[in-house]
Amino acid sequence: MLLHRGLKVCPLAGVLILLMSGLCLCRKGEENRMVAYMEQKYGESFAVMESYAGQFGKDYTMLRMRSISRNQEGVLVRASGRADIAYQDNYLAYLLKEEIEYRLAQSAKASLGECKVFYKIPDLVFPAEFPADMEADAFLRHPQSKVRVYIYVRDCSADIQKRVDDFFSQMQKQKYIIGGVISCPMDEVMYEMITEENFRGDVYLGYQSVTEAVFSMDELGKLVYLEWKGEIPNE
Repeated sequence: MLLHRGLKVCPLAGVLILLMSGLCLCRKGEENRMVAYMEQKYGESFAVMESYAGQFGKDYTMLRMRSISRNQEGVLVRASGRADIAYQDNYLAYLLKEEIEYRLAQSAKASLGECKVFYKIPDLVFPAEFPADMEADAFLRHPQSKVRVYIYVRDCSADIQKRVDDFFSQMQKQKYIIGGVISCPMDEVMYEMITEENFRGDVYLGYQSVTEAVFSMDELGKLVYLEWKGEIPNE
């Protein structure tokens, strides 16, 4: 009986093996095409790291890749559709990060005084029409860039609301569309503890703020949300 059952199972197992092999080959071919897309678009070498955001039942494939040329990990690439495949990625965020932070820091320091400015790389892909040579200004003015910035102001002792309003005015003049947080650290120790490596995990590091302004702008660059959290220093 055991042998008889085994003989019945073997053909099914063989079919499953063939199906899995075909699936692996298909997936490998898809990965290779996505790598080729990135290398052709940016003129760099890329390697697949892992799948991203569970693909089961989805009509797209999303991967994390690494730029071999720049030793940059975590780049997201998405392929959607079957006949006419559309590719999207977020590599521009990595390429433009320093320039974005520089441009925003110029305005932030003019309005808010000494501060630290960090651009958060988004966990999303940009529209397919975003060119590889897109400039920072165009990126900051595009509503689909979804720019989110964290700003830590060294001295919030006076006129912080007016200074924040002035910063928003500067953004509107430049037609930048951004959202994020403007934070006033409790003291110098809190200000110094925030770095490029840890700003997104500041809550877990014991960081404390006196007040924070959480804000966002609409597709026209108009301020549509502003919430102050904590105690605003006396004007």
